[in-house]
Amino acid sequence: MNWLDGTDFGYYALCPAGYVPDWDGTEAHTELEAYINKILLPGHGEVLTIGGEALPVAYLPESMTFVQNVGSDESIDLHGEVERAMTAPGWQDAVEIVLGGQYALIDALVPGADTEEEYMLRLDVPHGRYRVQSSYLEHPLGEFYLHRLQAV
Repeated sequence: MNWLDGTDFGYYALCPAGYVPDWDGTEAHTELEAYINKILLPGHGEVLTIGGEALPVAYLPESMTFVQNVGSDESIDLHGEVERAMTAPGWQDAVEIVLGGQYALIDALVPGADTEEEYMLRLDVPHGRYRVQSSYLEHPLGEFYLHRLQAV
């Protein structure tokens, strides 16, 4: 599993991959009040923002879920725990967003041109409209925030 170790400012942006060099770090500035939000990037579609804390984050493509590590033991079977959490109650709706194509998860407040490859997660999202839902996973070996994309 590939992890981003955190952000300087606590906010991530799921930026269209082709736009990363032009991302100047101010695009999401007004939308960062909510933990999960979206912005319209003219000519490039919608951008998902995830924030609140400078936590390590990973993306699990099989469940289309972003996982933020609040604190955990490395021996935890995270894939299995996230899979079990998919059917658990307590998921909260955040936003609906249109996504599709290649993206890079980057620090939302840092210019893309200044972001080295090791400080971004590259991922593909099938084209569609998604509901972003969040949940909190508490396990004896760790705690995680989960943010999943569900097709609508």
